[in-house]
Amino acid sequence: MSFLFSSRSSKTFKPKKNIPEGSHQYELLKHAEATLGSGNLRQAVMLPEGEDLNEWIAVNTVDFFNQINMLYGTITEFCTEASCPVMSAGPRYEYHWADGTNIKKPIKCSAPKYIDYLMTWVQDQLDDETLFPSKIGV
Repeated sequence: MSFLFSSRSSKTFKPKKNIPEGSHQYELLKHAEATLGSGNLRQAVMLPEGEDLNEWIAVNTVDFFNQINMLYGTITEFCTEASCPVMSAGPRYEYHWADGTNIKKPIKCSAPKYIDYLMTWVQDQLDDETLFPSKIGV
């Protein structure tokens, strides 16, 4: 799992934010966690009455990212540069990376590298205060 702890990935594979206990965002997160375990997906994703749609989406997006980070962290040792030389979805589909900013033309890369690029890109989006403000009510 050295991939998780390389200099580039150490930024990527950490939970985005610790939502302060007692904050409004914390209450939204607790509501989401409670409804997700109910088995009723429609109820789990429904905007709670009186809540701001953008805050609800932001809290759930960050939580989803954190969950994916943890899940991926458990399988990184099984998908290495050698064992997963291409990011693919079976023999018919291959993924090439481009973010439109740093890498404009899609490049072929290993699955771990692709995931590193992807998670870094998502982390950068979540860190962008214009997209995901950290101040409540903004």
